[in-house]
Amino acid sequence: MIADDDANLRLTAAEILRHEGYEVVEAANGEEALSQLNELPVSIVVLDVRMPKKDGLSVLDALESPPPVVLLISAYEFESDDRARVKSKVFRYLRKPVPPLSLIDAVSEAAAQSSMIGPKHTN
Repeated sequence: MIADDDANLRLTAAEILRHEGYEVVEAANGEEALSQLNELPVSIVVLDVRMPKKDGLSVLDALESPPPVVLLISAYEFESDDRARVKSKVFRYLRKPVPPLSLIDAVSEAAAQSSMIGPKHTN
């Protein structure tokens, strides 16, 4: 899953990952992400921190059992209190703009971490 309110970034990231063979669902805001995460089997989430209708940290807080691997992305620094609060739920933090190869590498490592190695998993 790619959850980001920036439509261009979300669409570009989704296409990059689809080109690599991943199945990708998209969410334009935190509420959409939360709804889909409660309904779909998602193994990896690329989750923007600052989104409308629930930010990424609120999405993580609302999930009883978060997806196996969460990659948090933001154009801003992560506050130390926020990092500490979600540390056990986050695999990696990425700073926007995320270069395509860095995104591919992070998702590949996340897939290996979640024991869902290889393409064709919903992300």
